[in-house]
Amino acid sequence: MKKNSLGFTTVELLIAIGMIGIIVPSVIGLTTTINKLNNRANDLNTINSLAENKIESLRSLGFTGLNNGTTTFTNELPPSIGSPRSATYTVTSPQPDIRQVDIQINYTDHGTSQSASYKTYVGEVGVGQY
Repeated sequence: MKKNSLGFTTVELLIAIGMIGIIVPSVIGLTTTINKLNNRANDLNTINSLAENKIESLRSLGFTGLNNGTTTFTNELPPSIGSPRSATYTVTSPQPDIRQVDIQINYTDHGTSQSASYKTYVGEVGVGQY
């Protein structure tokens, strides 16, 4: 008797369908996780760039241009950053010839509150001057 070897058996088809049923949801879950991580990385990159630019603009004012107190710059946060969001910087004088600038940025990332803090110092003499 000659055996017909064309096509797949029912068992082979059931195994293939079962494997696809396991692999496809895993790939979809992985893609969703990667997408969320990418969005978080973009937000963090945006926050870091904004803080760096704010620090540089404050440092360019110099020691005498910085007055003690807290200032809000929430309006400078891009709309892509999750709401509610806020951004402030506080200038203090830990020593008579030094200004400390603390930047605090708060935002929401996929329903989770996030916070980023930055600190820099501005001296009366300036950078590289003795």
